[in-house]
Amino acid sequence: MLLNADIRGEHDAIVHYLTHSWTVAEVYGSRIESIARDEMRHLKWLAHTVVYLQGVPDFSPREAEPVLSLNEALDIDIAAENQAIAQYEDHLARLGDPKVQALISRILIDERDHRRQFQEMAAEAPETLRAEGGKDKPTAAVAQDLQQILSFEYRQILEYLFRYFVGVHGRAMGMTDEDRAVDEMKHMGWVAESMAFVGQFPRWQKAPGDRLSPARRDEQQVYARVLAWSEQEAPDVAPLLRRIIAHEEYQVRTMQTEPWTVGSLKDQEG
Repeated sequence: MLLNADIRGEHDAIVHYLTHSWTVAEVYGSRIESIARDEMRHLKWLAHTVVYLQGVPDFSPREAEPVLSLNEALDIDIAAENQAIAQYEDHLARLGDPKVQALISRILIDERDHRRQFQEMAAEAPETLRAEGGKDKPTAAVAQDLQQILSFEYRQILEYLFRYFVGVHGRAMGMTDEDRAVDEMKHMGWVAESMAFVGQFPRWQKAPGDRLSPARRDEQQVYARVLAWSEQEAPDVAPLLRRIIAHEEYQVRTMQTEPWTVGSLKDQEG
């Protein structure tokens, strides 16, 4: 399905832009994160449209290759926008549904402006390399634990979003799966920023396992190890880790445990 190709493109953009904003392009971090939030909205609109058309949105894990300089990151981001614009223009010509065409046209407005913003950043960006993080790099074990936590958070985002889009949407008390995914995005960002600070480049890997609950115990154990390390070696990071752990504990307490299937798609208006 053409729209799933567009979802994959938006997913790629989110992964690359966030990674760049947390690492070598940190000088433009807030501007690039704002662009990434636009891409998240595009992904949401496209996923709703795919489900409305009785399809299943493709949330396959993506990957961001490490980059060493701000200029390299911006070149990649401009190329990504050029590719997205060309793909959307092609799909606009090939898709016959007026409502879908209108949505693609709306997304194209954003993508063209994203390209303009990246081009402006590239024109003013200094030719500098990012320093390799803090003065004292963490031990190999802590670096591995941080990457494992990032993988857990990424997996949970994808699974919450998938369940939100294709599951049965009933009334629920408190947080929805979309809300939980937003929480996990925040956690992932905080962890990735911590990794960048200590000289580690985040690798976008989905943690093993097909459901949310089996990995929770492992995730809690890894968080506990990193918290213990931070209390000794990086006390400024410890309060943020405690906040994430408290969020995760709430997720466990309020997790919906009823089974869900892709077969529960509903053809809904709106």
